[in-house]
Amino acid sequence: MKRYQLLGSLLLIPALALATVTLTGCTKPTETGKEKDKDGQASGKEKEKDKDGGGKDNTVALEAKTDGVIKGKVVYDGTPPKMPFIDAMKEHADKNVCLEGADTEKHKQEWIVGGGNGVANVVVWLEAPEGKHFNVTKDLRDERVKAQPTIDQPHCAFVPHVVAMYTGSKKEPSGQKLLVKNSSEVSHNTKIEGSKLDGNAGYNANIAPGKTEEVDVKYQAKPLQIACDKHTWMNASLVTFDQPYFAVTDKDGGFEIHNVPVGAKLTVRMWHESFGDNVRGTAKAGATQEFKAGDNSLEMKIK
Repeated sequence: MKRYQLLGSLLLIPALALATVTLTGCTKPTETGKEKDKDGQASGKEKEKDKDGGGKDNTVALEAKTDGVIKGKVVYDGTPPKMPFIDAMKEHADKNVCLEGADTEKHKQEWIVGGGNGVANVVVWLEAPEGKHFNVTKDLRDERVKAQPTIDQPHCAFVPHVVAMYTGSKKEPSGQKLLVKNSSEVSHNTKIEGSKLDGNAGYNANIAPGKTEEVDVKYQAKPLQIACDKHTWMNASLVTFDQPYFAVTDKDGGFEIHNVPVGAKLTVRMWHESFGDNVRGTAKAGATQEFKAGDNSLEMKIK
């Protein structure tokens, strides 16, 4: 099994103590004290706590002003790996369309590293203090729902390679839907597979060129997998959240999280596809910390 190391180096304004954390991609975390079942999900009491996407039944609302902004970047620590070219495109019937794509669309997309060694497609999110949950106002909820998550197929790759969405909890769904686009000149058979136990029975549809589809997705602990049966190398991940404090890094590793609760001890976590599918169980990406009103600068390293 491949092993991956995560170095969380957090730089805030004003400056806070630096934290360094090592993460092993597919192992069971001991830092959280949670037991995991064979599928990497919480078991026993932890399953009961998490069954509605965050254990709100056993927590109290976090009372704090929400006027903080996190402006961060995730960078690769060292020399980034080179992603192989997808040779299957050259032999496919749709090769003329496939080979018109951007360079990142024609190579494996696991590690897209841009300017300043910034890593794309890293999911970053906040966790409320132990025993509490985020008090999401109607305005914040509505604002997040309006920003519809979208995944496109402009040639023969999914763009973006990782998408996150605010589904809300099982008891309180947000109503947000995933927009699946096909802006290419060829049809795509788009398949989204999730946990049937969580209400994600699966989506499988042929999407004609220029067409779009809206897909209803429920909260689940693991990422949903997205694929195209017609172009078998195509794949992407969809990560769901029951709260709105998350972001996915852009092509240069940058991200922003708005309306951050200030003066509260929050935990920053992050996930990359190289970590496997145990999203909620990953070790802390940095020390628990408090954010201030206004802009906060945050940098994390990964390899």
